[in-house]
Amino acid sequence: MKKYAFNEITTMQFIFIISGIAISYGFIEIPQVLYNGAGNSGWITLIFGSLTTTAANLVIVQVMKKMPDGTILELLAKYAGKWVGRAAAIVLSAYFLYFAYGGIVYSTRVIKARILQETPAYMTLIMLLIPAYVVARGGIRIVGRYAEVSMGLSLWIPLVFMVVWGHTHWLYLLPVLPEGWRPVLTAVPSTFFYFLGFGATAFLYPFLKNKEKAALGVCCSQLITLLAYLFITLLSFAFFSPGEITKINQLSIYMLKAVELPFLEQVEGLFIVLYLFIFSMSWIPLFLLSSFCMSWLAGRADHRIFLRILLAGTAVFSYFYVPSFNVTYEMGDWLAKFGMAIEYAAPVLLLGYLLLYDAIRGRRRLS
Repeated sequence: MKKYAFNEITTMQFIFIISGIAISYGFIEIPQVLYNGAGNSGWITLIFGSLTTTAANLVIVQVMKKMPDGTILELLAKYAGKWVGRAAAIVLSAYFLYFAYGGIVYSTRVIKARILQETPAYMTLIMLLIPAYVVARGGIRIVGRYAEVSMGLSLWIPLVFMVVWGHTHWLYLLPVLPEGWRPVLTAVPSTFFYFLGFGATAFLYPFLKNKEKAALGVCCSQLITLLAYLFITLLSFAFFSPGEITKINQLSIYMLKAVELPFLEQVEGLFIVLYLFIFSMSWIPLFLLSSFCMSWLAGRADHRIFLRILLAGTAVFSYFYVPSFNVTYEMGDWLAKFGMAIEYAAPVLLLGYLLLYDAIRGRRRLS
């Protein structure tokens, strides 16, 4: 009997969890990052970044085929020893917790700056923790359903931004590659941060009902992320002049100031409120994965006690200190470094180790 049979997720839920984690706050920040790195050809950089991420994600799927009914922790314990598995559980729990904390702090700062200016930041953050517990305590299956709802509710976003279409100047996108391919290629690593979260595949794989569709699910999730980023990036590049785009923060939100509705004064405020469902994908699944690693390390099947500890600790800590926007961006820089090591480099090294392990073991059998 499968260990995780009662918590299975569909391929669609698998896709939406991975793409939801990536898109969350990357949708707001990535246009300016791409322009700073490669100018108006930054959208090409995005494509290369997506292809690299898809390849790294497929490597994780290939690794997990070695243990289809277990997570990456069980795989490491089997092939490298229980202490390696325990060390990995500690590292990954800390990584997911750091990822989740960065996401919820960023969301808190956006809400406070744009909507709840008079509300203390810690109160806003604690209010966000409440639905996080309600969803995450139900396990992977409930998070998968939540991801479906969140992505479904976000289908209106392109329609809102289409109103901005009449204010665009597509000549801003020309010339393409004015300085050649070098700036485009050198800026590719800067996109990796906005694709992070696909490492969750190593934990979602054993819960996936149709594992033969894992590779297809990975490709679909990365395609959704790429299309979302391309849409907002091209629209931002065509909306803002070259002189404006480097001086304005959070281009995706600022663009909505051009949208005027007779029954609504601030469209960007409504956007942030409704976008909270997507924002929440940057912390709800990751708090769950962090508590899952802790429960595995402790040898307990119930992750909820550790989830309560993490969320309560976050609430208490936030009462005394909530990072500013500048500190949040610095946290993002560190997360990018950790993420590149854990989600991009480590799976490739692990796959190489597994292939070598199987090769040596095969030779021993022959001898």
